[in-house]
Formats: sequence, structure tokens, C-alpha cells
Amino acid sequence: MTTMTRRQAATLFGAAALAGAVGLDARLKPARAASGTLAKIKARGKLIAGIANEQPYGFIDPAGKLTGANIDVLRAIMAPLGVTEIEAPIVDFGALVPGLAADRFDVIGAGLFIRPARCKVIGFSNPVTRSGGAFAVKAGNPLKLHSLKDVAANKEARFGTQTGSNQVQEAKDAGIQASQISLFDKDNEALAALQAGRLDVIYFPDVEIAGLVKAANDSGVERALPFEQMPGPDGKPFYNYHAYGLPKGDEEFAAAFNGELAKLRQSGRLLELLKPYGYTENELPPLDATAAQACAG
Repeated sequence: MTTMTRRQAATLFGAAALAGAVGLDARLKPARAASGTLAKIKARGKLIAGIANEQPYGFIDPAGKLTGANIDVLRAIMAPLGVTEIEAPIVDFGALVPGLAADRFDVIGAGLFIRPARCKVIGFSNPVTRSGGAFAVKAGNPLKLHSLKDVAANKEARFGTQTGSNQVQEAKDAGIQASQISLFDKDNEALAALQAGRLDVIYFPDVEIAGLVKAANDSGVERALPFEQMPGPDGKPFYNYHAYGLPKGDEEFAAAFNGELAKLRQSGRLLELLKPYGYTENELPPLDATAAQACAG
């Protein structure tokens, strides 16, 4: 995600997120405890889902419409629960976890990896998709960068990714020096830096990179293929699991939410909803994957 382990980095992230959530609005806490999240949402008449305005997860399209893979799936989950309206405040990616912990929204509708430290601060749905990493580079891939270790081996390579993301620690774990790394609040800001020649490579989840390259429609930028995934503890390619951030401690809401998510997966509708955003069967997690397993590390 220096020689710091993923678990140590996750602990640091959790502490930072928890610190950001210290200023909780105490007036909102009793409402959640007394009536439950779903009852509160129904009483309000809409679900509030925090997003980072990033494709393909949750974003506002040029026509001003709220859309994205996570948003479409969220609508399909919430409709059977009696909620059809979604409001999506846009915040920086790093503000999503503290924002949910502070009751600023009901769920996180962005592309968020389940991480043990985050699990200490918020709850999670069961995994919706799995994701590997990917590079976007200048056309022709001048520095021949096909893995994080390639970047680490070339001290002149300039590397960009997103503030607060898992990719930051993955880069450091791979040996990429801090002096090589530039961080951006938004993925399209990193892409712009690549296009402008200020970076040699940007690193984001695979579907996100595919979306960025497609949206850029720029012959000067391409996805670096093939790409060697970072290995996990077992030596096999390591995948992250995306899920929705849920209020911590509301097991009834989590059970109802996961129940509808499971129905979408079992019926095949989940993949139907995801396909327009570039997802394939390869991006679906194992059927038995759970938030509890991912939270345990």
C-alpha cells in the first residue's frame, strides 16, 4: 500500500480516520440507536450516500445526473427495502470514512476497499467487486513499467496515485521512494498530470484505470499491459475487495442490505448492473466472501 507492513499501515489509517471522526454530531447518534438506520432513512424519505465523484463508482455525469456502478447497485439494493431516492454529497476520498463515522451520510457509495483499520471505525457490506491494480502511462510506455517493482527499480520514474488510498501503501511496500510519489485528491487530477508530462505512471484499481483511459480519449495515454499484480502473503496475485461503507453497529441494517445484495448476485443482476461500467465476471468476488473475513485481514 518503506518496509511498513500492510497491517501496520492499516492501523495508522484507522487511527487517522478515527481522529477525523472525533467531532461526531452527538445529536444524531441517539436517533440512530433508537430507531435504526433504515427507519431513519425512511423517515427522511431518502438515502444519503457519500461519494468522491469518481468514475466508475459514483459520480455526476455531464447532464447533472447521479450515476455510477455503485450507485446503480445501491438503488437496486435499497428499492426492495422501501427507499428509492438517493442524495449523494461529494467529498474528498479521504473524508469518506470520517464522514460516515460522523453521521454525515448513511452509507459510503464510492469505491472503498474493506480494510481492518477501517472496520474499527465503520461497518461494511459484504464485498461487491474485487479489484487488482493497473497502470496508465504515456503512449508506448517509454519506461517499460509493468509492475510496482518496475517503478521501484527505476528511481527516475515519477509515480502518481490518490491521497488516502490503499495504493499509497502498496507503492511504499513495493519499495517506491517517497520522493517518486505524487498524491492527488482526484483520479482525474492524476491523469491530467500524466498527460502534462509531470508523471510517468499513475496507479489505481483496474476498472478505474480502464475508465480513466476511455474517458480521456487521448492517443497519448494508454493502459500498461501486461500488468503484474502485487502478490499477497500466499504468493498469489493479491486482490482488494470493494464494498459499501455502512454505519457501525447496526446489524439489522447490515443484514437487510447484505440480503438484497446476495439476491442480486444469485440472480445474475449484479453483473448486469456492473457490465456497462467495464466490469466482467473476473471482477466479482467469491460467492462466500464476507465483510467479516476481509475485516479480519
